Amino acid sequence: METLTAALRYIARGVAAIPVHRDAQKNPYLSSYSQYYLALPTWHEWRKWTSRWPLCNIGLITGYWGLCALDFDTEESYQVWSDGPGRGIKGQTWTTRTARGYHVWFQVQGDPGESRSYVNGPHELLLRAKGGYCIVPPSVHHSGSHYRTVHRVEPWGTDDIEYYLRGWDPKKARETKQISKGGYGFTKQAKIQDLIPIPEGAKPNGRGAYQVRCPFHDDQTPSAWVNIEQQRFGCNACWPGKWLDVVNIISLQEGISNKEAYKQFVSQ
Repeated sequence: METLTAALRYIARGVAAIPVHRDAQKNPYLSSYSQYYLALPTWHEWRKWTSRWPLCNIGLITGYWGLCALDFDTEESYQVWSDGPGRGIKGQTWTTRTARGYHVWFQVQGDPGESRSYVNGPHELLLRAKGGYCIVPPSVHHSGSHYRTVHRVEPWGTDDIEYYLRGWDPKKARETKQISKGGYGFTKQAKIQDLIPIPEGAKPNGRGAYQVRCPFHDDQTPSAWVNIEQQRFGCNACWPGKWLDVVNIISLQEGISNKEAYKQFVSQ
């Protein structure tokens, strides 16, 4: 009942809330949630979701309803930001505590762009904007700790989110090793695990997904997942909430279109 009540309160404030798994992968229960980029979920939908998934967490879709969040995975990164470009608004905007860091929320006017990462020396933050979502109170982290609000005020309004990222540089993807077009012999049986190595001895979670290092950014702490049974790959940092298949991966690694990737490597 608490989850349903909270979700309806978020929707009443004009933001789209969706049900999310309470595990390390944090994927949505919904196979697709793009319909909520333009229309808010209804009371009837959330009543059905909480009846079906009573232990679900709440994720707020970012970017499409004006709401964006700076996602700090560590206390140190948050402090570096709040001592810098966040100095003037620390405590003045809605801020929530996660298991390891903070979510700092903004109400952004205009198009905030896609979700993207920023770095400041060894510190990193993720701007959760279009294509992403962010878990909010009263959700429960898979470690058992609760998401909680530490500054209960309205999200800070801005028409320039980059202003609050001064001194933080867009994170560049690590150059990835290209697949040799002559040495792999891909067929219709091409496997996701052939493209994204799974660490030796790794064990899948309850839904068959293995945690791996993402080859598309400098992934020091594994933030990606490979599901062998479903033949899907996802990275919480690069594409929050999205899954890629074999064709998508080959397309990215080769720098070619999905159509060309299928033609050259999969359909042979």
